[in-house]
Amino acid sequence: MNAHASNRGLWKQTITGRAFPMTGFSALDIDLYGDVAEGLARICRYGGAVPGNPFCVAQHSVVGADAVMEETRDINLAAYFLVHDGHEYVFGDMTTPVAKWLALMAAELYGTAAASMVETLIATAKARLDAAIWRAAGLPPPGKTYRATIADFDLRMLATEQRQLLMPAPKSWGAAIDAAKPIPMRGRLTAWPVAKAAEEFRDRLTRYCPNARRL
Repeated sequence: MNAHASNRGLWKQTITGRAFPMTGFSALDIDLYGDVAEGLARICRYGGAVPGNPFCVAQHSVVGADAVMEETRDINLAAYFLVHDGHEYVFGDMTTPVAKWLALMAAELYGTAAASMVETLIATAKARLDAAIWRAAGLPPPGKTYRATIADFDLRMLATEQRQLLMPAPKSWGAAIDAAKPIPMRGRLTAWPVAKAAEEFRDRLTRYCPNARRL
């Protein structure tokens, strides 16, 4: 059972069999080493559009965190990158085109103001989950500079993944992605099996988030 119908009892079953409360959750409900690691290892990037084996969110997070550490030598920044998509174990990986499509439909159905409401709703849901995940990881909310740096590395990871993993793009993904500096790689990206992705994520939790909670 994925969720109860009533708002008060709304919950989602996790991969480890826990009931994650969709309202009123806190860091105490976040299982980084179990639910998050295993969940992200099974969630496909790009809506599953990578040919061959699926490329998962856990691998994206690990490779990006390692790149951050190698370039900046800032363990806290690497930690923030490792968990920056952690909310997706609950929320799923909603691709940018799908999110924009939902906003367009909202505008068509309810007027232009509804588009921004959809964007705000998605951003708020992610932000609430992020806040609980940061606390579970033993991290304070990141400051403005860290947020900007994480966003830049995320863009560079996306551009690197697009160039190495996806079929050639039929159209530009946008000037920022086209111009993004690639992440240095020792060889090319290849998708990891689920078990390896989850284990590598747990390894980086231990390495970059030494104060992370263990359930």
